[in-house]
Amino acid sequence: MAGWSGLHCTRLHRWSEGFEKRGNCGMAAGNLYAINAAGELVEMKPSAPQDEDQMQQLIARHPAVIGDDDGELLLVQREQSIADGESTGRWSLDHLYVTSAGVPVLVEVKRAVDTRLRREVVGQMLDYAANGTAYWEAGTIAGSFYETASEHSLDPDEVLSRFLGDDRDPSEFWDQVDANFAAGRVKLVFVADRIPSELARIVEFLDEQMRADVRAVELRWFEGADGTMALNPRIIGASERARLAKRSGQSKTPLTISEWIERTPLSDEARLAAPKFIDLIENAGGTVTVTKAQAALVAIVSRAEPVYPLSFRKDRSGSIQVHFERLARTKAYADESARQTLYADLTAIVGPLFSENIEGHPGFPAEKLNDSEALAALSSLIDALFRKLGSASG
Repeated sequence: MAGWSGLHCTRLHRWSEGFEKRGNCGMAAGNLYAINAAGELVEMKPSAPQDEDQMQQLIARHPAVIGDDDGELLLVQREQSIADGESTGRWSLDHLYVTSAGVPVLVEVKRAVDTRLRREVVGQMLDYAANGTAYWEAGTIAGSFYETASEHSLDPDEVLSRFLGDDRDPSEFWDQVDANFAAGRVKLVFVADRIPSELARIVEFLDEQMRADVRAVELRWFEGADGTMALNPRIIGASERARLAKRSGQSKTPLTISEWIERTPLSDEARLAAPKFIDLIENAGGTVTVTKAQAALVAIVSRAEPVYPLSFRKDRSGSIQVHFERLARTKAYADESARQTLYADLTAIVGPLFSENIEGHPGFPAEKLNDSEALAALSSLIDALFRKLGSASG
């Protein structure tokens, strides 16, 4: 896919450059007309995409054509693999995006001629959302974004900075993404060049009933004699009543660390381990705080640019994640061999981690801290980790 410009948040003008929009572009049928720079009338007739892949490539390059009031979209990955608890890649989602507010956007694309567009695609999308929220571990979406950026020879930190702005903390952003996904605060978007009435009614019903936002985007295609293409999107499902009802419950009252431990759904063993995690971090010279999204307790190494190397999360009823993806951005662990050594030292203490990805966020059950020998070994490991981060600032 050329350029992967979706990551650059480029916006496709729905009319070619030099054309002025005229008339009612919301018309359901008929031609569209534009006035070019020379003042000439250009007629555009209803057309259709060549195939589903053409639609997918266009949406990946220009996500603005399926957007609504969420602003720009950041492409995480095309053909995002989704697990079902038994296999790691049973399904494949057409597109995964995130909004600047940290809301995951799941997009499924179909041609109007595809008979699955009427009912089957709804069950398909609900499978994706249900299994994704259940089995995707924290850090998965961030990992997919960094992987896709690397595949397209882009600097993921630079792309993310342009998307978020200089005043946003990437770590807090990805924590918010994970928290939204785990809580089912996602957007499900069905895209087709024509949305059948059956699907429109289902989308409107689901959007009223679900915590998730549900949309359909009818992306009408028009083409001029010279090959100029125009797109006329129509959003279905964005009722004001549903929007207000969902937003009313999204604000969170700040929690202290003690309140987070008490109120977060954890196993008894994990709840017992939480104070030990805090002691480990504070004894190594770090601090612990509740993330803004209240998805975790995060450890902080204070320096010119703070580092967040570990977190105690509610995932799996209580787990500890080691943020190798964040460590990789520091001088101390930029070299892959340093991260491999850290990974090997961790597994020697707690056993196999949930993931072998030293570019991601592998973790282990929090209850491991209740083993006195493991706790002592982890204390030495974390102390050395924090010293290394502090001495290699940057």
